[in-house]
Amino acid sequence: MPDFFTQERAFVATTVFRVAAGQPATTLASQLPRRERWVLLLLDGRRSITDLARLTRRTELDIASTLASFLHVGYIEPVSVEQFSTTKEERYAGSV
Repeated sequence: MPDFFTQERAFVATTVFRVAAGQPATTLASQLPRRERWVLLLLDGRRSITDLARLTRRTELDIASTLASFLHVGYIEPVSVEQFSTTKEERYAGSV
């Protein structure tokens, strides 16, 4: 389980999460209430907390709270800045 300081640093509006390796999103989603299921299914390793809040029409605090509970039980993991940058660069390179 991540320590408090790791969790504290993990939650800024631009933080990006993905479903943890080895965790099938559809199986996890089937066990969750609808509000949480939407958030889990929208995690793609590219969407930030701000993006998720906009897409679900919820507050960033509400999304961060949901993500904190997912993080606590090991459903998700933060995407490092390097991984996210590479993903964005690959996406833009493919569109040129």
